[in-house]
Amino acid sequence: MSVYVTRAGRSSRGKAKVAAFYDLDGTLAGLNLLHATVFFMANLGEWSGRAGYLARLALDLPRLYLAERHDRRLLNMKLFEAYKGVSRDRLWELGDEYCDRVLMRHLYPRAIEMLEANRALGIEPVLVTGSPDFLVEPLARRLNIEHFAANRLVYSRGLATGRMLEPVMAGSEKSAWCESFTAARRIDMAGCWGYADSYYDLPFLCALGHPVAVNPDRRLLAAAHNRKWPIVRFSHDAEPVRNGGSTGAWLLNWMGRATDGATGR
Repeated sequence: MSVYVTRAGRSSRGKAKVAAFYDLDGTLAGLNLLHATVFFMANLGEWSGRAGYLARLALDLPRLYLAERHDRRLLNMKLFEAYKGVSRDRLWELGDEYCDRVLMRHLYPRAIEMLEANRALGIEPVLVTGSPDFLVEPLARRLNIEHFAANRLVYSRGLATGRMLEPVMAGSEKSAWCESFTAARRIDMAGCWGYADSYYDLPFLCALGHPVAVNPDRRLLAAAHNRKWPIVRFSHDAEPVRNGGSTGAWLLNWMGRATDGATGR
């Protein structure tokens, strides 16, 4: 049942016994699934129905906007329907293109500094996201992240059916996946970190010993205040990291404060 992925050619032997689990949309990057879907639909040159789908998507945007805030699972399933009839090869090709042309430019610089500072302290990064695997795998390669959980399409004869494989990475499915991942590696979840931006990630954050609310929505902000969790806000104002020294003082000081806050639940 697991959607656990290990990038080919890597070994988990001797890896750190502490992990940090990162949501992607709104947490590490200032984008969401709606952005990605529009990009993919606009660039599917092989698909004759893309113009009609884009028109329907535009009409459906108000409902999808509400779903994004009230039912992440429904949003994921609705958006993945868009890929019906598209070849697996084309989706993976576009995933690389989207990563290079769009996603890498919309990562929050200080979020990536934080990820790298965690890694320098022996905390292994893991992506846990509702984004599709053909988008997440190229990002994981570029960030040198070995493990990730992402949503996956069902294919038939090399073409996407528009259906998703279970489990759908949303809500409690994220926390269940983290529990399976840590149990398989004998990692204590009480020592692990979790980063997310949405109230619907609350089960995921509560399952981990050090939850951090990143750019939280209104309800997650209230929950974080009540639980005395660290709250951080990232934007694109900071300059990208150019050398390892630039991550030092700001992040290590922040992590010391965050650890104190995260344990005082």
